[in-house]
Amino acid sequence: MTAGKAERPRPKRALGQNFLVDPNIQRKIVRELDPQAADVVLEVGPGHGELSQYLVGCCRRLILIEKDRDLAAGLRDRWGDRPDVDVVEGDALRLEFSEFVRQATAVRVVSNVPYNITSPLVFAFLRLDPAATRIVLTVQSEVAERIVAPPGIKAYGALSVGVQAIAGASLAFRVGRQAFRPVPAVDSAVVRLEPRPDAAAVDRAAVRTLTRACFNRRRKQLQKTLRTAPELSFAGDVEAVLAQLSIDPAVRPEMLDPPTFVRLAAALQARQGGGASR
Repeated sequence: MTAGKAERPRPKRALGQNFLVDPNIQRKIVRELDPQAADVVLEVGPGHGELSQYLVGCCRRLILIEKDRDLAAGLRDRWGDRPDVDVVEGDALRLEFSEFVRQATAVRVVSNVPYNITSPLVFAFLRLDPAATRIVLTVQSEVAERIVAPPGIKAYGALSVGVQAIAGASLAFRVGRQAFRPVPAVDSAVVRLEPRPDAAAVDRAAVRTLTRACFNRRRKQLQKTLRTAPELSFAGDVEAVLAQLSIDPAVRPEMLDPPTFVRLAAALQARQGGGASR
């Protein structure tokens, strides 16, 4: 890294800070992101610039979003005089990322995601408008497995469906805990998400409500959940809906793939004569 000799701020446990210090892993993540000269790259949680140092100068604009005031100041000291680098000091959970990329024709996202806010950040990245071409995230290994899990295994659940309904998801590689300072209690993995061209047509709120209801009752038959789950409030003909989609009423939720959940959520909304907001 090229951070100079000034003493760096100590990691703040309250912010879930674990800095990626292994240069080989840093470079592998940037290769996975594969930034292009015309891209706007959004990096959330850049820390001391562990990944940023490889991104500066290789894309049209680099936007660094950092909550920690001291770290944001350090990033401005390093790159604040560059016209192609913006340092935004703010809480990623309170920002609307699309505001930073409105004029972009191509967007990529990279983040070493704090473990305690992984899910909301993942879905915030997937809501980007314009949609990102590629999203590369370093997350807790267990969460990575849930994101990319196929139907029929224990890790498959509402998070798997919510992500895979609107994006291709793959596990790029695993990262041992020794690659970070301070050393976390768990291992990590890098996942790559590529939003689907038809993602805008998916009623995400309806899919989210359906999957949460189903996976909160994952051992129950699908037909029973559709009839009785209060959060679904479905008063229509369950058998007719399932027959329309050629779904076995006795199937368990973990056996349905994400496209089937999307179709089922849409069919339930249509039968009730309404639609949820996306």
